Amino acid sequence: MKANIYIDGGNLYFGMLKGHPESKWLDISKFCELLTDGEHEINDIKYFTSIIKTHPHDPAAVEHQNVYLQAISARGGVKTIFGYYNKNKTWLPAIDPECVNCKVTGEKKLVHAMKFEEKRTDVNIVTEMLRDAYTTDVQSFVLISGDSDFATPLDLIRQDLRRQVMVLNPKDRRSDLIHHATIYKDIPRDILAKCQLPDSIPYRKNQVITKPAAWAKSTTPEC
Repeated sequence: MKANIYIDGGNLYFGMLKGHPESKWLDISKFCELLTDGEHEINDIKYFTSIIKTHPHDPAAVEHQNVYLQAISARGGVKTIFGYYNKNKTWLPAIDPECVNCKVTGEKKLVHAMKFEEKRTDVNIVTEMLRDAYTTDVQSFVLISGDSDFATPLDLIRQDLRRQVMVLNPKDRRSDLIHHATIYKDIPRDILAKCQLPDSIPYRKNQVITKPAAWAKSTTPEC
């Protein structure tokens, strides 16, 4: 069965990769092949992400993401579609007892925080899925995400357009999308170790992309 795979990069990151630097050098093509168990003829893999903003607690994050995006581009087989991040300073309610009771929060118990918001990614995913559903002969639509906001477009593809919808959930808890899919699976955590890119990847003429040293297998936590 011919399939397109749509990967919600942020959902995958926060569901499986955050705090696990040894797994971040992910071979997306192999990851998709193992998850579909050879039951599908993979037609397109579309990876949806956004270029992150500099984070005060992880200044190397932007560089690491850039290296990774170059790596998956060099390997081929994956189309990357970008949204964007907004980065704004705002006041948010304090919940940690140490913050609630400190003088910084004032009478309203607010803390000044940096807020990062990803924009356009969900819209891009839905747009691509519906465009492909209406204009191609793909029979199976595979979504790697646990975000319940995708329920309505999945229902349209499954019920109205009579296509198979497979949801592969990267979160550590069951997603509501189980009720909107033809096939639903929670992604096993141990699959990541089987889907890592080579440490060095040829890139353009006489260039090599190297896995960030901070992503070497380690017990040291990283955001």
